[in-house]
Amino acid sequence: MDEYTDGGVHTDTLIITPEVLNIIAAIDEFKGAWAAIGRIAPEQLTSLRRVATIESIGSSTRIEGARLT
Repeated sequence: MDEYTDGGVHTDTLIITPEVLNIIAAIDEFKGAWAAIGRIAPEQLTSLRRVATIESIGSSTRIEGARLT
């Protein structure tokens, strides 16, 4: 008889390798960091958005082959 969790995963054949465990740990760490962002002051969020926008523009420009100085 197959065993299922609520998500429909075959728990009788589920193999958790070190790689899978590392991925799950990284997702959990990201989830915690994401939750922490919600507690950042509005002025800090504005600053972070500005930095992210500048970095995104720089990355996009480099992909297109242009150089920023």
